Amino acid sequence: MSRVSIRLAVILSLLILIAAPALAWHKGPPADDNGDDPGGEPTWRVGCSCHNAASTSDRIYIEVFDVPPSYNASGSYEMTVKLTDLGGENKDGGFMLTTEEVGSFSWSETEMLRPFKGFGNATDTTTTVGISQSDLTNPATWTFTWIAPESDVGSISFWVAGNIVDGGGAPDNTDYWKTMSFTVRGPSEAPVNQSRQVISSTGDYAGLYGPKDNAAAEEQARQDALSENVMDNGVVWFFTSLVALIIGGVLQREILERKHGTGPSHLDKQLAYPEGLRRGLLSLGLALLGLYWLDNGAGAYMWTTAMFCSAWAAYGVYRTVLAARTPPTVMDLL
Repeated sequence: MSRVSIRLAVILSLLILIAAPALAWHKGPPADDNGDDPGGEPTWRVGCSCHNAASTSDRIYIEVFDVPPSYNASGSYEMTVKLTDLGGENKDGGFMLTTEEVGSFSWSETEMLRPFKGFGNATDTTTTVGISQSDLTNPATWTFTWIAPESDVGSISFWVAGNIVDGGGAPDNTDYWKTMSFTVRGPSEAPVNQSRQVISSTGDYAGLYGPKDNAAAEEQARQDALSENVMDNGVVWFFTSLVALIIGGVLQREILERKHGTGPSHLDKQLAYPEGLRRGLLSLGLALLGLYWLDNGAGAYMWTTAMFCSAWAAYGVYRTVLAARTPPTVMDLL
């Protein structure tokens, strides 16, 4: 492999490592909080921790419109889910809603909806399992029809998980999520001619639409969101600039070495092999540690530092290879 090819491989590896955290389930989250691997908890119960592992947030407000207090057997009920960021910053959203296979769901092809990932195709318009967004949606509003079961099975629980994100593509603490559940009673438990309701994540069963009018609380939430945004963006831009300067310095050295025909001093292969192996194992270990911290919701400063150190160790492998391939000088031979 030529030096140019090695340099390109290192640069591409750095770019991949930098881009790796920018992964999110924008085309619908998995039904299991272990992702594509079964055995975890239902995502609609434990929440959207892939976006922000910290905890549920009161920044997000979930509403489900036109919910019947009770249902008729085989009755069809059109409902709408709406997500709002009370801080006013985020607009893109996603959600999951399920009755855990009691009744079924249908929707129009124009709605950004799909069955749960792994249960049917993304282009289907009916399911019994549950529904989620088919892609990042702005405004975060979806309309669907729930078809009640063919017989009275008593009260039915609806589970909802929703998130409002900043659109950056990476999971961080400027993404907000929340879960809630509510119950629709069976026809034998309540009259079926009651007016439709709005269910909200504050537990408001009143027929009033939208968040309660609390201007002071909303203004405080907005100010808190602005403060968090300034702090988070400041930290992100500082470390982004620092990493960019380091990478720029490394690339400048590589370019100057190529231009002037200089490079690392010759390293005997008997020394280069163990040195490259040590650095390679260090790079792999740090990468695995970073991925472990990322998967377990550790702070971004932990897994990003591990990933950067992994990339730096990988660069050390590249320099070791260059040194081993550098022809020995007279002094080296002596």
